[in-house]
Amino acid sequence: MTNSTKALLQATARGMVAVMRFSLYVLLLLVGRILLPVANLAIVVGLVVFLFCAFLRPDLQTPMWAGGGLAAAATATSIFYDAALRLVAPEGTVVVRDV
Repeated sequence: MTNSTKALLQATARGMVAVMRFSLYVLLLLVGRILLPVANLAIVVGLVVFLFCAFLRPDLQTPMWAGGGLAAAATATSIFYDAALRLVAPEGTVVVRDV
């Protein structure tokens, strides 16, 4: 294999990786339009259930911890989504999440 063939294969491989990363970035952006509102709703519902059971109905231990677990899992999902989005974002792209 000559040097020019090797260089061509390396350039092709780098291009394919860049296309795959950008495709994954766009896919994550589209999935995030559904995932983040659902995760935020789950966080709110989990916290409401947890706080209701903790302060008003301390005898309901299972729903209290289920609500806390739901809120924690939804928070972790949101954080991991943001990390994955920043990982595959194109060079020079600043990912800013709307508040």
